[in-house]
Amino acid sequence: MALASVSYADEIADKFAISEMLAEYSYRWDTKASQEFADLFIDDSILETWRGEVLVSKIEGKQNILEYAEQSHTVRLIDRQTRHHFSGLVFKTLSETAAVTENMALITHQTVSDQQAIIRNSGIYRISWEKKSEGWKMSKRILFVDSLNDTR
Repeated sequence: MALASVSYADEIADKFAISEMLAEYSYRWDTKASQEFADLFIDDSILETWRGEVLVSKIEGKQNILEYAEQSHTVRLIDRQTRHHFSGLVFKTLSETAAVTENMALITHQTVSDQQAIIRNSGIYRISWEKKSEGWKMSKRILFVDSLNDTR
C-alpha cells in the first residue's frame, strides 16, 4: 500500500514500529506491567470490548486505562498467568501520522492448579494508532470477542 506522500522505506519502518508496539501490548499486559501498558496509549484513548452487537465495556482516558490495568493485575488476574497470542496482523489504513490495524487474538489463562493454559477468549483487535513525537501510540483499541452472532 505505498502512498504517494510516504516513501516505501518509511511505510515499512512505520509498519515495523506498529507491529513492535502491538507485541509490547501482549508482553506488558501479560507481565502485569500496568504503567508500561498504559504508556502504549494517548491521553484521550478509548478501550472498548464488543460481543456481537453488545458493547460489553468502555474505558476512556489513559488514566482510567491505568487504573483498570492495576485493578485487573492486582485483583481479577492476581492468581493467573495470562497470554495474548496475536496473529494475522493487517494494516487497514496507514498514513504518515495515523493507522488502523486488525489482528486475531487467542487469550489464555493458567493458574497453579491448571495442568495447561485454558482458552478464555478469542476475537479480533481493531486498533487506531497515532504517530506522536515519542512514536506510535494507540488512540482506540476495540476487541470484538468471537460470537456466533458477530456481524462485524
